[in-house]
Amino acid sequence: MKYSATFILMFLVALGCTTTSSQEVEQEGITIFGTVETPKDGLILLKAITNTAYETIDTVALKSDNSFSFNYSGEPGFYRLEFFGAQAVTMILDKSDLELTVDGSDARGKFEIKGSTEYDQIINFNQSQQQLFGEKENGINQKYSAAKGAGDEKGALAAQAEYMDLLKEKEVFTVETIKKIGANLAAFQLISSIDKDRNFNFVDSMALALQKNYPNMVFVQELVDQMEKGRLTTVGAYAPEIALPTPEGNILKLSDLRGQVVLVDFWAQWCKPCRLENPNVVAAYNKYKDKGFTVYGVSLDRTKEKWTQAIAEDGLTWHHVSDLKYFNSVAAKTYGIQSIPFSILLDRNGVIVAKNLRGAALQQELEKVFAAEGK
Repeated sequence: MKYSATFILMFLVALGCTTTSSQEVEQEGITIFGTVETPKDGLILLKAITNTAYETIDTVALKSDNSFSFNYSGEPGFYRLEFFGAQAVTMILDKSDLELTVDGSDARGKFEIKGSTEYDQIINFNQSQQQLFGEKENGINQKYSAAKGAGDEKGALAAQAEYMDLLKEKEVFTVETIKKIGANLAAFQLISSIDKDRNFNFVDSMALALQKNYPNMVFVQELVDQMEKGRLTTVGAYAPEIALPTPEGNILKLSDLRGQVVLVDFWAQWCKPCRLENPNVVAAYNKYKDKGFTVYGVSLDRTKEKWTQAIAEDGLTWHHVSDLKYFNSVAAKTYGIQSIPFSILLDRNGVIVAKNLRGAALQQELEKVFAAEGK
């Protein structure tokens, strides 16, 4: 899991509450209608989900027969129905009428959505993924917990490596599912769960196809912009320059480290996944520093106190820089950083050779780099 600077859409999924019926609407706009089984006093609000907030676009009262209806002719996108301030349902609105049956009295109450192809596609994906990988994932989690409980670090690392392999299997399944779905908003939702670096060309092509289908959707444009910045850090490109202050206040440029193999590591004191990854980076640094390996840590912290505290706590004895501007850091903007941890590995000439190496993968890649040098 990563911490992200952007608003992340969380599509609300209820198990066993789908139907595969879908009907195209011939008239302009679509209708959202349904029934509330246990209504409360109040109104039903239709809200658009933007990248910063929920924006109310229409409001209706429940009819005497406990039914409701909205007529909507706006842009396709992600929307939210709020029932009496008690229950909220997230929907994808595109080309089809939607019929809902909701509880209405409890935020955790059941709901059903009929008529949404995209909703059905996401539900079917979740169910298929659980059937294919759920048991294996539970087994790996049990191995990891048992190893950590017994103080077996080697066993814990082995379980971590096994889990990373499983994530790659799940990612392959997700990519194949997206290919079958095509460039719709269900595919957009699923793209968020795959590694955009490992699948750069695929995601880049999907982003452009989505932009063609949804030219006015801000989330799609953000994805397109993200992929454009991602081209700056593709394997084989020269890493963009960074020049930021060290904890002592001196400016240290990334290019000052040319001649060494460098891991550019974006992290922060507040980022738990970063802190969990730090021991792996420390182990790799200690093993390969005498061969010419170093780390250029770029912190996205807000205060020097927190930043230097984490450096000391985690024993990070390499180069550190930060402008203490969180995700507004000049370096974060240059590199298009949306979430951390994020890292790239550079050869001695500053060329990117790998990205986002986690766990044992970093040492494995360094072994290949130095073996090619005969060291």
